[in-house]
Amino acid sequence: MSKLVIILLTLATAIVHVSFFVSEPTLRGLIYATNAVGYVTLVALLYLPWPALDPLRRPLRWGLMAFAALTILAYVAFGLVRREWTVPLGPADKLIEVALIALLWREDQASAQ
Repeated sequence: MSKLVIILLTLATAIVHVSFFVSEPTLRGLIYATNAVGYVTLVALLYLPWPALDPLRRPLRWGLMAFAALTILAYVAFGLVRREWTVPLGPADKLIEVALIALLWREDQASAQ
């Protein structure tokens, strides 16, 4: 069940980032599209049923957690520097990313036992 929620949350944040790119299809907006591709790639590699990826599941999980954390930090940094906040979608997306990190952390703890 948690795997499905993790996939759905990851896709939700990827869609939010694609929507920012669609609304601003410039070089600056390309950062959002790249972020979305990163999310989808990491979650796909984490859960694809490919045995060759089995030894990489834990590093991929940690990579996805780090990616989400970096995205949150970038949002705060850019918001402080540019004094631009994408309200309400940005903070809502940051909540999605925090929930994603928490679920990935819990999944990691369960898989380590």
